[in-house]
Amino acid sequence: MDIDTSRSMSSEAAKYLRYAKQCAKAAERTTDPKVREMLLKVVADLTAAALSAASSGTRAPKPGSQKRARERG
Repeated sequence: MDIDTSRSMSSEAAKYLRYAKQCAKAAERTTDPKVREMLLKVVADLTAAALSAASSGTRAPKPGSQKRARERG
């Protein structure tokens, strides 16, 4: 996964993309399929949060926060 965080984007979006890249690398290294699946879901959540932060120019909700809100509601 090659993510370019050098372009002009919010620092929040860049942070999410850096974390996504780290999770993707960890997913490549693990031999446990369940751990890999979990890490790839985190990558997807972080990427979505980064896209949201970049497009809105504001802080995106933390990945998984919407899911937790639904579970509480």
